[in-house]
Amino acid sequence: MEYILEMKNISKTFPGVKALDHVQLQVKPGEVLALMGENGAGKSTLMKILMGIYIKDDGGEILFNGQPYIVHSPKEAIDKGVAMIHQELNPVLDMPVYENIFLGREISKHGLVDKNAEIKEAKSLIEDNGLHVSATDTLRKLTVAQCQLIEIIKAISVNAKVIIMDEPTAAITEREVDILFGHIRKLKKKGVAIIYISHRMEEIFSICDRVTVYRDGKTIGTGETKNMSEGQLIKMMVGREITDIFPKVEAKIGEIIFEARHISRADNKVTDVSIYVRSGEIFGIGGLVGAGRSELVEGIFGMHRLSGGEIFIKGKKVNIHVPSDDIREGVALVTEDRKVTGLNMTGTVNDNISMVAIKKTLEKGLYSKAKAKKLSQEYIDKLSIKTPSGEQIVSNLSGGNQQKVVIAKWLLNNPDIIIMDEPTRGIDVGAKRDIYLLIGNLVQAGKAVILISSEIPELMGVCDRIGIMAEGHMAGELKREEFSQEKIMTLASDISI
Repeated sequence: MEYILEMKNISKTFPGVKALDHVQLQVKPGEVLALMGENGAGKSTLMKILMGIYIKDDGGEILFNGQPYIVHSPKEAIDKGVAMIHQELNPVLDMPVYENIFLGREISKHGLVDKNAEIKEAKSLIEDNGLHVSATDTLRKLTVAQCQLIEIIKAISVNAKVIIMDEPTAAITEREVDILFGHIRKLKKKGVAIIYISHRMEEIFSICDRVTVYRDGKTIGTGETKNMSEGQLIKMMVGREITDIFPKVEAKIGEIIFEARHISRADNKVTDVSIYVRSGEIFGIGGLVGAGRSELVEGIFGMHRLSGGEIFIKGKKVNIHVPSDDIREGVALVTEDRKVTGLNMTGTVNDNISMVAIKKTLEKGLYSKAKAKKLSQEYIDKLSIKTPSGEQIVSNLSGGNQQKVVIAKWLLNNPDIIIMDEPTRGIDVGAKRDIYLLIGNLVQAGKAVILISSEIPELMGVCDRIGIMAEGHMAGELKREEFSQEKIMTLASDISI
């Protein structure tokens, strides 16, 4: 048997959208198969069919170990030997780590859950995977990166024959990526097949044996990674060549319009940090996961209590206690986790886009659906959001298009200072370029952008200055002519140059 899993001529239709059109996928035991394509190409939809979350259209077949494979829930898929690490995490935040790991497959003794056995086994799995958290901590206490690693541990621990990894490194550090790749190599030796979905080219060529590319719900082709170049792969994904992945537009940099001085958070996650950004400028904030990047901007945006510091907008000192104070002053924050803090996942595209600028949708003091539709359609067009209509439920969109909805929501309010926390996380190369061009348009219009990113090439490609954080403080700042990966990593590691 050459393939452990075969998906032949699989189609899936949603209202108004043909998500999959007779696609193919084959993966061998002990192989890492990259699954690539732009957001909306159908990758996640196909994997959700494999996991029993969606039901495929009539026709086509799935074979597992040479036998017909039919499942109706993720539990059935796991029982058959297929596990998935989702791009959009779904942890039970108020449940401890050990219960999350064994959720749905609890260790029992005399008919009751054996809590001590679960904690012991969870501790062992956590240590083996190089993660420094307590098995009894609730997930609400953990960072996005730590939650991601818990999901990885959970998938590894079920002894699956096929593991789907959907953007598994989107929120973890390089050290944690190395640990993950070590586990992937061990799994390969055991004959486990890995389906690896990622937009990070260096990872595809580093860990994957073959690559299958989808575009617009169709299979474009499959080949060995060793026989492909990055340019060929991008062309297969987007249907055209993209030579300038990080387009840097020229913008006139003006006066300081936002300044935060000596910011400290009450929970001590940020200590004495000062930043500023000028009109027409892109100021990047880099650093390792846990360095305090998101914690800094969330404090500035009134999401967490500050114990010290001052904020000035257009030269005027302002008092920020809650996010609405910032919004009123013309500040926007595109948060890191679009699913939890960025979107109403059960709302429509129109509802989400008009969420912040609700006053613009009023007519005689009442919400006007027609007005909201007209305003949101303008940004659906401007940002090329792929949706059948503004009435589509936002959870039905691809990750990249959901991210564009988050950005549209803030732009409709016409802010002067836009803070973007990992705006391109989990987004394909074509959609990334769209967002970089959008950022360029914003600064050309005199806006100021603060960009947080864990991807050093992204920071170096689009920013005018970069501040690097380490352990809750600002370790240093670099001007564009000083940029280098070595300098950024040295500062992020808080080592003296």
